[in-house]
Amino acid sequence: MKNGWKRAALGVASAAMALALAGCTLPLPTSGFADYDVSGYFQALLDSSYKGNNTAYVNVTAVSEEEAQKNNTTTVQNAAINFCNTYGVLPNDEQLSQLEEVMRQALVQADYTVKDEEKVESGYTLEVEVDPIVNFSDLEDEIEKLREEAEEEATQAHTQYSSSRDEDEDTDSDGYGYGDEDSDSYGYGDEDSDSSDDGYGYDDEDSDSSEDGYDYGIDDSESSTSSDGNVVDANAIFVDKVVSLCQEQLSDLRFSGETVTVTLEIRQTDEGELQLDTNQLDTIDRTVLQFQKSN
Repeated sequence: MKNGWKRAALGVASAAMALALAGCTLPLPTSGFADYDVSGYFQALLDSSYKGNNTAYVNVTAVSEEEAQKNNTTTVQNAAINFCNTYGVLPNDEQLSQLEEVMRQALVQADYTVKDEEKVESGYTLEVEVDPIVNFSDLEDEIEKLREEAEEEATQAHTQYSSSRDEDEDTDSDGYGYGDEDSDSYGYGDEDSDSSDDGYGYDDEDSDSSEDGYDYGIDDSESSTSSDGNVVDANAIFVDKVVSLCQEQLSDLRFSGETVTVTLEIRQTDEGELQLDTNQLDTIDRTVLQFQKSN
């Protein structure tokens, strides 16, 4: 890799280069352009994006530390979203933040090497060699097992709650149980009395479950009610389990041991601009931290 940057180029190009992640275009001056340190820029960009090391990026682009840190924030957020999309995980905001922290800690250990750029007729080519982190690949069987466990736990909570309510309904509403099955809620009436008249409504099987605040048509796969009356969300249980699984992976990150080369095609326009399709950067992201399903 070349040492340092072309000072003449920096003054014109620094502001535009800061937009490389979002804007696809890297304008540079024509004068002295052939000697510009393209590989140095991408080394700084990747260090900022994966490791949160912004020193070189700030020096190169003359942006603030706060602006540079957005590279890492965006990369981490994208990694968490890509993971969720790969495995069909639907986190709430708190759970998503926990997954982002997992990805942040994993990316700090990313293993990549930026090679020197090569000048070609259309602009430049640049190779990035990556040894992928593979802890988060091929997890579909484990994640499916966690999904089943979460649904079972939610179903059990609902079953226990239903049993508890059945027991409560067997006891007379005054708490002493002196009445028989033909009595009203106080044990004095006959079987024809309308239980809804006294506001208890336990004997009317046609009564609307919403009247006593409980939904008996609950979908166990989505949510249930525990013995203390709290709603148990099967998905929330499932995602908590997935987060724990991911956190466990951080204690022993594994690399594939096989180098993957990603080649960036950087086009130079007649006006001296460099243009990069940022989908190529996304390819590096997905190679550094893999979320692949087994074949």
